[in-house]
Amino acid sequence: MEIRKTTLLTERLFGETVAEAQMESAIPLPQGKTLERVLSAECEATVREIACREGAVVVTGVMTIRPTVESAERMPYAFEASADFTHTIRMDGVTPEMTARVNPEIPACSLRREDGGLRMQATVQLRTVVFRTEQIPCITGLEDAPETEIRTAGVTLRRRTLLGAHSLRLSETIDAPRGMTVIGASGTPLINGLVKGTDGMIPQGELKLCVLFGGSDGGVRAERYSVPFSDVIGCEPGENAFAAASLTSLSVTVEEEGSASVDAALSIGVYGSSSDTQRILTDAYDTAGSFSCSAARENALNYEAAWSQTVQLGETVPVPPHMKDAYLPLYAALRPAVTRAAVENGKGVIEGVLAVTVVYRDDDGMKQSFTHELPMLFDTEAKGTLLIPRVRAYDAQVSGSGRSVALSVTVSVDAEWYRGIDFSCVAELGPGTPPETDSNMLVWFADPDETLFSIGKRFGVPTARVKACNPTLSEPIREGTPVILIRTAR
Repeated sequence: MEIRKTTLLTERLFGETVAEAQMESAIPLPQGKTLERVLSAECEATVREIACREGAVVVTGVMTIRPTVESAERMPYAFEASADFTHTIRMDGVTPEMTARVNPEIPACSLRREDGGLRMQATVQLRTVVFRTEQIPCITGLEDAPETEIRTAGVTLRRRTLLGAHSLRLSETIDAPRGMTVIGASGTPLINGLVKGTDGMIPQGELKLCVLFGGSDGGVRAERYSVPFSDVIGCEPGENAFAAASLTSLSVTVEEEGSASVDAALSIGVYGSSSDTQRILTDAYDTAGSFSCSAARENALNYEAAWSQTVQLGETVPVPPHMKDAYLPLYAALRPAVTRAAVENGKGVIEGVLAVTVVYRDDDGMKQSFTHELPMLFDTEAKGTLLIPRVRAYDAQVSGSGRSVALSVTVSVDAEWYRGIDFSCVAELGPGTPPETDSNMLVWFADPDETLFSIGKRFGVPTARVKACNPTLSEPIREGTPVILIRTAR
């Protein structure tokens, strides 16, 4: 008898956790600048390296913060600062052979004046999922095995793979308010579609821009833009393919009266899934009982699909009681964070908080700002047993006056779905045992949960003969049902 074998490469969920890295750093002002007050700050964290160690996941990254402040002369300006971080997430049982996914977010960030500059305190939230890859030996079939009954089952394993990546340089000219200069800008790249081209896959999207302009009188004006983009990624179309983009640099400058130039760098990746389908042995026996076959239960985590949802949030936000009335809302700075992601009652649930800093001008012409938190809730039909989310917010608009302002903002959530699967496989055949009886004919009263195959295996009778001797018998077989068995004389 020839035994055919293969090895299944499985990805399993080892564990998931949410860790927090506390950061504190002095931020110097740009040379020659003064500081009267902080108006707002946009911040983001980027992971540069993830390394699994014995009992821990080590995450290295950078936090970037873009404060918008007002000088002693009441002139607004913005600048950018960054701070590197390394955080060790303790997880018992983690080994260097494992891999991890980490999504960073900043649920809390504050700035205060200190020694002629700024002091930053922030919390970097690291949503971490650890995967373990294992090789599982399996028997796929038996050759040259007469009078042998075989049961097989198909198993499909799917892994998330990077199909291709490219850096895109984006240059565009946009309209700008006359007589004003650029204070600062932020951008969110969105993928709207992915099509197949002659030279690869073509992601299509738009860069959502918010540009703050300042006037010589200290005024501030926020303008929103949408800059389209497309790129060609040299890769073959994959199963469940999707694209993701991140902004790596952004510069907006006024070139001439009434126009500004946008120079941005995007990192775009096309992802998909690679599938491996195998037919594997789950049980077998022969009439002589020359070998034994016992299946083991195994599990794997399959990548299922990417999912996204975009919603419009609108709310009336009260001005804090200790602050003056809003005369003219100027702009809003956004900082979203996921607080909970779970699969429950057949739904994927993502909860979060959107911190919105509203900047306005009061009746005296002074700029004021306050931060308000909006709850976020997304749910969808569950497409698996594990989801890894990311939330982004853009296109903020603020209007109204008095003791409250009206806020409108677009929030987009992207998630990757994984599903846990269980399957049975046989790694090795063991030594055989003879059938439970030597009788050539007997009547057996079925035990609970028995099948034609299990009864035939117990007594060394081919399944087809069990069926032929009991033509009215069908599965499921009720406990106590008499089953006639006739064996070939030896």
